[in-house]
Amino acid sequence: MAPRSAGRSSQGRSPVRDSETPGSAAADVRAAGSEAPGAPASAADAEPTPGGPVRVPGAEFRERTVRTTVARQPQTDGTAVAMNLALHRLAATHQYLSEAAIHRPRGWTYSGFRVLYMVWLFEPVQARDLARFAGVSRQTTSTVLGTLESAGLVDRRRGATADRRLVAVRLTDRGRELIESAIQQQNALERGWFAALGRAEQAEFIAMCDRIMARMQPPGRGGSAVGSDQR
Repeated sequence: MAPRSAGRSSQGRSPVRDSETPGSAAADVRAAGSEAPGAPASAADAEPTPGGPVRVPGAEFRERTVRTTVARQPQTDGTAVAMNLALHRLAATHQYLSEAAIHRPRGWTYSGFRVLYMVWLFEPVQARDLARFAGVSRQTTSTVLGTLESAGLVDRRRGATADRRLVAVRLTDRGRELIESAIQQQNALERGWFAALGRAEQAEFIAMCDRIMARMQPPGRGGSAVGSDQR
């Protein structure tokens, strides 16, 4: 019998996924259509205007949202609103297209990919550390590990140390084969997308993301704001 898909529960329904809860990026993609800030866009849809910047689906929505928000609340920073919408759409489109092309066919979500990737990097890894490494909540990590284990992709075992609560996670042979091919495909996909920027621009983009992340951290705390502290 083929292993149960890592995207389904034993009752035949999709398990609770952080990527498809109401108000999430993926939910926006599916529910709101091409005018939503999270809707996917293909490279072919991006058309440069003569003498102007590249125009992509969602740009008109973003501009209208900024205009309307600032008109109704003049104290609003319109640039911050525009950046939020652009970042949200970019992240949602990245996840949506990655899942459709690479991860759903393998039976897992993008969250499943991130968890498997972290196990591949650090195995054997404690289950309690995976949320922090993968940048997802502990609840999501527990759900994802359960479905991945049912699909025969990971193995969870309690440690031989005095603390029996510690659970070590390893890849199975099948899990290692699938994640290694997925990593290569994901990288090829992203290499094509990020080629829109030159090498210097890519380095600058990473540095700018790091600066924003540093600004988002609570005072006196380092590390990711997403992960080990979420329940």
